[in-house]
This record gives sequence, C-alpha cells and structure tokens, in this order.
Amino acid sequence: MLTLTLSAVAYFIAGHFIRRHLDAWGIPKGMTRGLLIFTCALAVACGVAALLEWATR
Repeated sequence: MLTLTLSAVAYFIAGHFIRRHLDAWGIPKGMTRGLLIFTCALAVACGVAALLEWATR
C-alpha cells in the first residue's frame, strides 16, 4: 500500500514539474505535450514504485 501511495504522489509531483519546465521552454499546449507529460510522469512513478519494492524486500 505504501508503494501505491508514494508512486501516486510521485506521479503528480513529476507531472507538475514537467509541465512547469515545458511552459518555461515555450512548448505549446496540445495532445503531444500532454502525452509527453503523462509518459514522463508515469515513468517516474514506476521508477519510484520499483525502488520502493526493491528497498522493502
């Protein structure tokens, strides 16, 4: 349960910071940008989940 909770938190935090960086770079909003944010935030969340699973064994 801890893994699920922390990976969900990591997903939203990563999504927020990725969105801020893309705004700063001037990349226009659209479907491709949304998919990029989703994919990168999902990768961070999966990484956090894998790290927690490895650390709690």
